[in-house]
Amino acid sequence: MTLETDILLAFGGLLALIAVLQALSAHLTVPESSMLSAAGVLCGVLFAVLSGHVPQGAESVIKTLLDPPLPAEAYLSIFLPPLLFQAALTIDQHDMQRDAAPILLLAVVAVVVATAMIGVVLALSSPYGLVTCLLLGAVVATTDPAAVIAVFRQVGAPPRLTRLVEGESLLNDAAAIAIVTVLVAMLSGGATHPSLLRGAGHLVWTLAGGMVIGAFAGRVLAELLTMLRGLSLAEGALTLALPYPLYLGGNALHVSGVVAVVCAGVALASRGRTRLSPRNWRHLQLIWEQVAALAGALVFMLAMIRAPTMLAGISWRDAGLLLILALTALAARFVVLFLLLPLLSWLRLSAPVSAAYKTVIAWGGLRGAVTLVLALSIEQSSELPAGPRHFVAMLATGFVLVTLFINGTTLRAVIRRLQLDRLSPQEQVIQRQILMMSMADADDSLASIAKALNISSLVTESVGQEFRQRMGQIVEDLRQPAPLPDQVMLGIALVTLAGRERDLISEYGNGLISTGNLDLLRHNASMMVDGARDEGRLGYIRAARRIMDDQNSYRVGLWLHTHLNWDWLLTHSLVDRFELLICRRAVIARLMRYVDDVLKPIMGERMCAIMTRILQRRSDRASEILNDLRSRFGAYTAALERRLLTLYVLRRELRELDAIFEEQAMSREVYQRLRGGIELSWSRALRRPDLRHPFSEPESGSP
Repeated sequence: MTLETDILLAFGGLLALIAVLQALSAHLTVPESSMLSAAGVLCGVLFAVLSGHVPQGAESVIKTLLDPPLPAEAYLSIFLPPLLFQAALTIDQHDMQRDAAPILLLAVVAVVVATAMIGVVLALSSPYGLVTCLLLGAVVATTDPAAVIAVFRQVGAPPRLTRLVEGESLLNDAAAIAIVTVLVAMLSGGATHPSLLRGAGHLVWTLAGGMVIGAFAGRVLAELLTMLRGLSLAEGALTLALPYPLYLGGNALHVSGVVAVVCAGVALASRGRTRLSPRNWRHLQLIWEQVAALAGALVFMLAMIRAPTMLAGISWRDAGLLLILALTALAARFVVLFLLLPLLSWLRLSAPVSAAYKTVIAWGGLRGAVTLVLALSIEQSSELPAGPRHFVAMLATGFVLVTLFINGTTLRAVIRRLQLDRLSPQEQVIQRQILMMSMADADDSLASIAKALNISSLVTESVGQEFRQRMGQIVEDLRQPAPLPDQVMLGIALVTLAGRERDLISEYGNGLISTGNLDLLRHNASMMVDGARDEGRLGYIRAARRIMDDQNSYRVGLWLHTHLNWDWLLTHSLVDRFELLICRRAVIARLMRYVDDVLKPIMGERMCAIMTRILQRRSDRASEILNDLRSRFGAYTAALERRLLTLYVLRRELRELDAIFEEQAMSREVYQRLRGGIELSWSRALRRPDLRHPFSEPESGSP
């Protein structure tokens, strides 16, 4: 068979095996990384044993898996960009910024501390020099969140704990790779004679450069997506085109391609929700979730199949060094978390992190694909001496297996032991109310379904009784806690309300409201979440008021219009302000219905009456400002209202047309002709009217 045939057969076989292992992992509640590791090592052993005893065709496929026709560095280039980009797409930039200080500490400082501690301890206990041992420390310093996050979601770990682990793992790859690059150059005796000081400077430069390039690329991509007219397939294809060129281009520019990809994903996640429809955004995330799942599993299996070869010749002395490595790495994480992290709280750079959180983060520092690929690249490096490279590759591989089979399999028990899977009293109150609502709704649904299927009342009552017993047991498990103070309950309600507002804002995208206004409104909603979480009602109201103040562009534009007859700035600021106020008032109206329909049965009438009053005051304030604009610019605001209503009608027509075509009730020719006409009317309606002649045909401009 040809090499192409061997690769395709090996690829297909691995995908089939991965599918089986993922299903087993979900059924047995065993971390997927641990399952993949065990299967990969077992396959590596079996392939080594069966080599020479199988048909020639199978032999060539096995050799392709054991000795792929790619250098180890290619694994990073092929598999790392999609993994990083997908993880970044799931991150809320605002929430991440709140914990920026601890994340940077864990992602950069922790890597340096782990590298130094492991290097010094192993240099004193092994026959290898300091640089070799530092190289080993850098290789094993990067963490893999896949198994940890899966466990967190299964046991219901707090969101902040998940956010800290995700943020650490996204950025520590770059720090570890940069340090490994410097140490490999030192060990190989390169002509440049790099030093640790120059390496530190190089690390800062690569991180900062990667952040700038990635943030810029992510913003550009977000704007390009708006030009695709809501075509979800084209949007997915365009995002798939970014990570690889960005990763390779960043490395070519001597900055971190890893950080560039991460920052591009975070920038797109921040801005994409207001530039894509909610349906298309969910579709985009599903595409990337599948891509990342396959990429992560494939690189893990390919690396683990090589593990038996890399562990060949391990001795009892090496096993002792592996134990020292594992203990030192764990100690390094405890040093960072329990000695350095509290300094951030003391300096008021971060909210305090509880001891339970720190313990789980320390124990959950699993190593994975990046560590294995770095170990493979060092083993294959002909520039390094044979002894040191085998030492680094062997202990790094062994350390990955230790973290996956010891830390990974016991992490769930540690979380439960520390009671981080328990609901807080506030959450218990809310969950209990939600379950009681669900029981009532389920009874109504059951009766309706039984009537539609013409099922007897005796059978219906029997099924309903079994359901009520199951749900009742769950409710009893959520013991009724002591009543919470009204102030605490109101804070919870306002956080929920602000979060719902942030979600609703995205539905006004696709050109109906300018993306700048949507970004501003989403950011303000995030500020309301923070305000309600930190200061309750006062913080929520203070944050909500900020966006209602006159913007500087409006004040300057009004002065230029009055004194110099310059209209451009006032025109744009008036359109932006009018759109913002209209959208804010429309969202508040929907929030009032949300309070009545959803929150009232959970929070109670008294609490929801308070929320309704707060929302009504916000709505009244928006109406007051709109009325002031109408009194000043009556004809122009009327033109803006007409423009906004026209856009709304056109968007609705377009959605109905798409629905008819998807149901195959219209030919493609007719569909394309009608859609083209609607899009032409849309582009005309997007143009902003002239301030002095609002009802004349506008010449240019768009939101």
